[in-house]
Amino acid sequence: MTRIRDQHIRGSIAFGAACDAALSVVLSARVPEVGVPPPIDRLLITVSLAGVAAVGLIAYGAALNDLFDRRRDAVVGGRPIGSTARATGPNVIIVVGSLLLALFAAAAIGRDSTSVTLVLATLLLFHNAVARFIPAIGLVVPGAVLAGLMLIPDWRMPMPIAVWLAMTIAVMAAVGVHVLADKRPRISRRAAAVVVIGWAIMSCVVLGLRTGLGSPFWPDALSPVVLVWPLVVLVGLGLVVRWKIRTASSPRHAGAKVIRYVALWQPLLAAAWCAGLGDWVATVIFTVCGIIGLLAVGGYRELAGMSGPPAQWR
Repeated sequence: MTRIRDQHIRGSIAFGAACDAALSVVLSARVPEVGVPPPIDRLLITVSLAGVAAVGLIAYGAALNDLFDRRRDAVVGGRPIGSTARATGPNVIIVVGSLLLALFAAAAIGRDSTSVTLVLATLLLFHNAVARFIPAIGLVVPGAVLAGLMLIPDWRMPMPIAVWLAMTIAVMAAVGVHVLADKRPRISRRAAAVVVIGWAIMSCVVLGLRTGLGSPFWPDALSPVVLVWPLVVLVGLGLVVRWKIRTASSPRHAGAKVIRYVALWQPLLAAAWCAGLGDWVATVIFTVCGIIGLLAVGGYRELAGMSGPPAQWR
């Protein structure tokens, strides 16, 4: 059951990442400074390709995590390396297959998308091999990965503030889960300072992509009132996360709930951005996706509760 729950969390993360990538495509098409929006069929194809690339990279990172964990457990636990190599065969296939899937989807979008995907694949490799064992670095990487996933369709997207907000949420969630679940090694003051510095550097990079091209990071044609919608959704996320933490049976379960609900809240955040832009069709689509995701979590919990431990003789 623990393995199933782990896969369920990863599925939630992949679902949220796909919605973030789709939001990037919609923002690039709907912001006034872009001009005439692309045809609806081209927009749908780009959204689909961006979602496939995001899911492929998330699956690639998850398979890498399992692959390195199996190898490390074999070395630390003293099990034969040969038997571990046979057990890791499916993980190797998933690593290669999911990476190729992400690269093919990105290549269909454009050359720049392929370059961003390769950079993200390298970052995920570094994270699973080294960075995740160093909290000062590993807690910043999820934000960088999520920002990169949103930049796959177009790294020059006209609203990098949306990328920055998603990146900041990812970093805060990673830090919160690490502290809540009391993971080792704990975050020292020096590590906390490194996390803040890393977040600040990423913020400068994300928000500076547009200014480096001579354009403002907030489009002149948009009113700052657009930000009200995402802020309201973030308040709702904070209330839900606080409720789930208080009702969790243990810190570990609380951390898992935080990961799931932060990931599944991404389509609702995307709907808020679209509502601020006045794109009500995209707002309805993202809202429906968010509701389906949240209902799927509830349905999974009911099924997991029905499948209790097997009967035993006393």
